[in-house]
Amino acid sequence: MTWVALTYHVPVDSAELVADALVSNGATGVELADQEQTVDLTVYLEENDDFRQNYQKFDQALKNLQATGLFLPEITPSQRQLEPSDWENNWKEYYHASRITRQLTVVPAWEDYQRQQSDERLIIMDPETAFGTGTHPTTSLMLQVVETIVRGGEKVLDVGTGSGVLAIAAKLLGVDYVLGTDIDQAAVTTAQQNLNLNPVAQDVDLVVSDLLKQVPDYDFDIIMANILADVIEPLIPQAKEHLVAGGYFLVSGIYEDQAAMIEKNLLNQGFKMVERLNRGPWYAYITQKEG
Repeated sequence: MTWVALTYHVPVDSAELVADALVSNGATGVELADQEQTVDLTVYLEENDDFRQNYQKFDQALKNLQATGLFLPEITPSQRQLEPSDWENNWKEYYHASRITRQLTVVPAWEDYQRQQSDERLIIMDPETAFGTGTHPTTSLMLQVVETIVRGGEKVLDVGTGSGVLAIAAKLLGVDYVLGTDIDQAAVTTAQQNLNLNPVAQDVDLVVSDLLKQVPDYDFDIIMANILADVIEPLIPQAKEHLVAGGYFLVSGIYEDQAAMIEKNLLNQGFKMVERLNRGPWYAYITQKEG
């Protein structure tokens, strides 16, 4: 297995938006290196049958940013092929333990990290397997939201579990049961690999499901979804049907230009707005089913 490093050279004041666009279009992480007048953003793609399609998604994402008026004089990245050992070392050089919330710290599996305080809870992750390590604003917002809402003993549904980071966090915070879903078996397998690194998450159940179509007819206390707005929109009425009265629907992954639309749909479906949060252009909502 070989990988290609794509390095985009972008103006400093455009770096955050470009990084967000790359991650939103499938980059598993973005490595930043400051230069004098620019920032180098490096993402990694596996050199397989999907390489050209994935590359074109990044290219179109940057063209869309240019169309909004963002100054991007050069959107063609430099390319460098990596051997498997180089790929592994690149990840390990820039990914380290990161304190995401007051209680939650995400730690790469290879790092010997010691707790800094007694109530700190460690989420052990292998960042080579999936996006969702906790450092992107959408994930860190959701981790903050989960820490705010969980009281212990709840039944939780994690829609689009991805790396499994939210499911692990929920278990660390004391929920009784977590069911995680994702769209295909490969994604579920990835999540399971990270769950296996965390003893507290050994009883998390995973299921392949298109949104909630294959989810058992349970009533959950909390449903959380850190996914894109166009996926959250059809999820809203399904979430309402799977929540207990007064249950919480927690959503993140919403870019600022779609936030008003998602908020309107949540209110129209009978959810009460408890709190709005944002980090830069990314938004998250704590909502509650009425009744």
